[in-house]
Amino acid sequence: MPFTHRILVFIAAIGLVVTFWQGPAVSAWLAYHSKSLSSQQLFSSSSLDEIIQRRVVAVADLHGDLEHAHNVLRMAHLIDNEDVPNWIGGHDVLVSTGDIVDRGDDTIALYQMFQRLRQQARSQGGDVLNCIGNHEMMNALMDWRYVTKGDLKSFGGAKARRHIMSTDGWIGQDWTSNFSISHTIELLSPSHLPPSLSKAYSVPRASFVHGGIHPKWAALGLSHINQVGHSLLVKALSNPKPQGWLPDGTTKEETEFYGENGPLWYRGYALDEEKAVCNEADKARIDLGVRHLVMGHTPHLSGFVIRCSGSVLLIDTGISRAYGGEQSALIFDTSVQPIQGKDVWEEKSTITALYKGRMPKIIDSKVRHIEV
Repeated sequence: MPFTHRILVFIAAIGLVVTFWQGPAVSAWLAYHSKSLSSQQLFSSSSLDEIIQRRVVAVADLHGDLEHAHNVLRMAHLIDNEDVPNWIGGHDVLVSTGDIVDRGDDTIALYQMFQRLRQQARSQGGDVLNCIGNHEMMNALMDWRYVTKGDLKSFGGAKARRHIMSTDGWIGQDWTSNFSISHTIELLSPSHLPPSLSKAYSVPRASFVHGGIHPKWAALGLSHINQVGHSLLVKALSNPKPQGWLPDGTTKEETEFYGENGPLWYRGYALDEEKAVCNEADKARIDLGVRHLVMGHTPHLSGFVIRCSGSVLLIDTGISRAYGGEQSALIFDTSVQPIQGKDVWEEKSTITALYKGRMPKIIDSKVRHIEV
């Protein structure tokens, strides 16, 4: 038996004993860590045991805190323990829902980290995807109310900071080239599916955005949302005399985009009554073609807020020391494998909340069968 398999058997045996004596919380911890250990060696493609698997990891509002960013990415087994960490997530996908900037001093280091990890992840078949948050847009507009003195000093002053956060600077160019307002992500890689399964199976998808996608915007489609946001971002970054508000030439639609019901600022999914939230979420999910809506922006310092039976996931827990909340990561773990020859496949989907110093919490776990 290969060494890796022996480790998994050992962990499974310990899990049975601990589950009997100490209950489901410890069992969930063992299950998560055994799955994390095995995911890259056993489940990365259909060539091994015919299990096709992917993890999508989401983190919210890091707000200038590099140390806590490292903590949550290590919890999720995406980076190693080096001082300048490297990607170890293989074909996993990392999504940041925005607001990397403001409230802390580590802006430069955080954007450099995401650039490095993006390149490394893509070389391994994974990916790192970033959403623009309202604080990215605020900084593009030069609305610097939440910029710390330490952050300003790290750039070498206000003039240098503005240059770096312009269409001529490396952060501004990173925003326009590698960030989007929203990402819709497939929770399994379609390229790993055999043709027979691809014909009968729709890969589950989730939507990620900073604030929230109101049904009005969802009806316009993901591409349109990103186009409007990109247009406003470029206008803000290229404004020769930024003053902290929308620049000359901003269209009516761009003004609405940056308003309270736009994707960067909308808090309805976090604050409205459950029935209204679920009705809006159902409309948005249908138009976007997704199972789940994931967003940050509205901090809940004790943990994730799960609404509408898990179709709405609010994941801003105040990771940064500016808030003092939970250091957290959301994990989508999805797999399919044949169970009756190749005529029936089983999909397993688990959503897990990770918090530093706490047991993983299973938010949702489902199994369904697909006939091909």
